[in-house]
Amino acid sequence: MMMRRRDRRRQETIDDIKDTARSQLAIAGPAGISMRAIARHLAMTASAVHYYFPSHQTLLDALIVDGFTSLAQALRTTYEGAGPRPPGEQWLAVCRAHRAWALDHQAEYLLLYGHDGACAVKQGNPQVDQAYSSAVNVLFSIMRGAVAADEIDTERIEAAATASLRRQLATWRDEDDGGGDLPDGALAACMITYAQLHGAITLELLGHVPPALADHSALFDLEMVHAYTALCRQPFT
Repeated sequence: MMMRRRDRRRQETIDDIKDTARSQLAIAGPAGISMRAIARHLAMTASAVHYYFPSHQTLLDALIVDGFTSLAQALRTTYEGAGPRPPGEQWLAVCRAHRAWALDHQAEYLLLYGHDGACAVKQGNPQVDQAYSSAVNVLFSIMRGAVAADEIDTERIEAAATASLRRQLATWRDEDDGGGDLPDGALAACMITYAQLHGAITLELLGHVPPALADHSALFDLEMVHAYTALCRQPFT
């Protein structure tokens, strides 16, 4: 059904505000997003901008929702798009898609996985939670397939965890945020791979990879294959 003219104009204004905020984000980070500067750029009054986004945080939340939603679509397309594959191959393909999205949306990626993105997730905003989960659930799906294929050495990983960490993993599983059917060792494996995935991408985006290692794609693939292989019963090649 076609949008009414008033609804279409409203959506166009919202999109213009968010696009301007993204431009500010790319230049100066989350702190550089200014509602007054957005108003000036769009020839609007500050009160008009606040009509659509009552606060700086609501605008940030909207950018975070859009970012996680876009990232999730990229990951899900890769995960589902190439037909049946072994979990290790799915993991590498999705990691590559994750990195490609981050390289194409650097400021947004650092917003999502920086302090502001973490705070937005913890605040319990339903829209943020849904968007965040839609991205993370792709990674849970890969781990679920790897466990079903008996590739992940969940017993070894669980045995290496302390008793207090195992209790925390059980609490996390009971929260049912996407990994509720995974054993403790698999949940720990999720966090291990998640940390290595985002660590590798963040180091690259922030320029902390040694200059001599110029082939970032080859380095990233090596890191991700090693991260997965370290958790397996048998080497993944």
